[in-house]
Amino acid sequence: MKFPPASPTRRRSARETVNHSRDLATAARAVVAATAALLLTAGCADRPERAGQAEAPAGFTPVTVTDCNGVEVAIKAPPRRAVVLTPSVLELLLWLDLGDRVAALGQAPRPGSLPTRFAAQVAKLPSLSGKYTAGSGYKPVPREELLAAEPDLVLGGFSSNFEAAGAMSQQELAGDGIPSYLALSTACKSAVTSPQTGFDLVWRDLDNLGRMFGVPDRAARVATEMRQKITTVTEKVGKLGDGDRPTVFPFEYDEGTATPYAPGNRQAVNAVIETAGGRNVFSDRNEAYTKVGWEEVVARNPQVILIVIYDQGDPAANASRFAEAEKFVRTSAALRGVAAVTQQRFARLVYEQASVGGVRNADAVVDLTGQLHPAR
Repeated sequence: MKFPPASPTRRRSARETVNHSRDLATAARAVVAATAALLLTAGCADRPERAGQAEAPAGFTPVTVTDCNGVEVAIKAPPRRAVVLTPSVLELLLWLDLGDRVAALGQAPRPGSLPTRFAAQVAKLPSLSGKYTAGSGYKPVPREELLAAEPDLVLGGFSSNFEAAGAMSQQELAGDGIPSYLALSTACKSAVTSPQTGFDLVWRDLDNLGRMFGVPDRAARVATEMRQKITTVTEKVGKLGDGDRPTVFPFEYDEGTATPYAPGNRQAVNAVIETAGGRNVFSDRNEAYTKVGWEEVVARNPQVILIVIYDQGDPAANASRFAEAEKFVRTSAALRGVAAVTQQRFARLVYEQASVGGVRNADAVVDLTGQLHPAR
């Protein structure tokens, strides 16, 4: 903005002086606003757009998938800054080679909860709720920390990831233009309407994630590899009669010994046992877990006790933990007359393979089959 020069023969009046100052201030404000707009535009050029807002790149077709809560997740462009709130879902992404699309984790995973092959990759990811501490339980990510990560997709595996006190709900995320997805294969009650005897929920999650991130071929390949491993087992044990299928009690040692948890038919380990040629002694329970007394375990007289421990992240530590758990079972007065104890038939699996829905369920099936049916 230009101003006329002052007359050399006349001094400005007080009013003219005030108006002149006002015009200079207005001009200054205009310059500042224009500069701020340029800076904001420049900053936005480097800032990732959210999946719900960005334009789809060539070759990507916008998709809508349905999650555990029945939420329709609309993705216009492949996410580039996903925040993952639980290790089981992070592992699915890692098997799909999508670690570079993860901006942050909800909480640092417990040692051993993920395959060692991914350790270096996971160590580089920031944790929004701090480091894992034993016995601390789940720490919800506060709204401020979650939004500061600038996520274009938020992924959870448990309803508490979005519903715990202090957590940001799926509705709140949607209000901020951020899509979210609650996995089907971790702990989705609404998706498990019949006994789990297979791994369809894992394959559905892989398919959904593959389509959302624009890598459907990778997802199909991982699912196919799972099926191939399982097929090598089912071809050998699939025709076994009931009499040849040992009854199995899956004992999750780290959940406590005073009153054990019994996994029912709504739990992933039920599918692992059934596919591996066994029968879960609590397969008549239409729930994921139920607490039972040892007297009920004795009454069901399992032929095999499957000892399940949390992976310690170290083979030697796992071996020591398994030995400790097996000693408890062998020397328990309550279990003295159980067939599995009298015949010394024990099997071993880590929780992350056997009891959490995921890609490693196929490895658990192969491993358990060898322990239940070594001759085959």
